[in-house]
Amino acid sequence: EMTTAGIPVFNTPGANANAVKELVLAGLLLASRDITGGINHMKELGAKGEQRERVEKDKALFGGREITGKTLGVIGLGHIGSATARDAAALGMDVIGYDPGMTIESALKLPRETQILGGMKAVFAQADYI
Repeated sequence: EMTTAGIPVFNTPGANANAVKELVLAGLLLASRDITGGINHMKELGAKGEQRERVEKDKALFGGREITGKTLGVIGLGHIGSATARDAAALGMDVIGYDPGMTIESALKLPRETQILGGMKAVFAQADYI
């Protein structure tokens, strides 16, 4: 289903699920707070010598939004997906997910509050982040 939609899917048994989960969460935080945009903005101001006078005024441009209370949609709830779901829930996110090949083992690793939906379209419709 994902491959048909043009989204690459990999089965990576034995891969470092923790490292991948950390990269996913780092990307989530970078995007929600536009951290990269803020860094680039400060570099531009620094090149002009304007960073000191503009830093307080311009920081509001890159406040972003908190992830607490937002909904994360996880597609694929194997080792990586379930680890991501657990840590996102620990950060205060609501977690929904879909996995057509969900195993009992994977289901038991999910936070109790995780809602398993019937398809990707349902996840896309309800999630703030995928």
